[in-house]
Amino acid sequence: MPKDTFFNLSEEKRQRIIDAAVLEFSKSHYNKVTIDGIVGCAEIPKGSFYQYFENKDDLYTYTFSQIGDRKKDTLEKTEQYIDTLTFREYLLKMLEDATEFEDEDLVLIQLKDKFMNECPQEVRRKVLKNEIPKSYRLLEKVLTAYIQKGELKEDLDVKVAAYIITTCIVNLENFEFDENENMHDVVIRIFNVLMGNLSK
Repeated sequence: MPKDTFFNLSEEKRQRIIDAAVLEFSKSHYNKVTIDGIVGCAEIPKGSFYQYFENKDDLYTYTFSQIGDRKKDTLEKTEQYIDTLTFREYLLKMLEDATEFEDEDLVLIQLKDKFMNECPQEVRRKVLKNEIPKSYRLLEKVLTAYIQKGELKEDLDVKVAAYIITTCIVNLENFEFDENENMHDVVIRIFNVLMGNLSK
């Protein structure tokens, strides 16, 4: 996490540093991104960087935290559809909104691709450990709402169900897709299996 001095900066300057990090990490291999490149892009003195962050890993983790918070805010807006959608429909809607968020910005697409394919495993684990619980907590709220609606089992273990759904979605990259099968098809298959155990 950033040091307190980072949070004492103006919002404009904080955002400039994050924007510079996103740009640098999205266009270069993680191991080739340098502090010099980041501070040059952000137009801040190199010495200032270490007043704000411990190192490159610290900035990288925080950058994903900021993106994760924006994504969570976007997905929380989907909650307005709880009354009108079935749980299965809601999950598909949430996945569509998440995909739309990730695909709206070419830089974010590149950043995600480099995260998946080039980020060192220890850094990737740290980012996921910080970010995945945001999805758990969001899904726990949604699951609870659908239990109250009477669509899901009253004795459903909400915490475990949220974990299973999130884990399935996060690890879709490891699924062995059949020929002509796309991610949307697989997600529907996953939800169909899950719904057999979640529904009343």
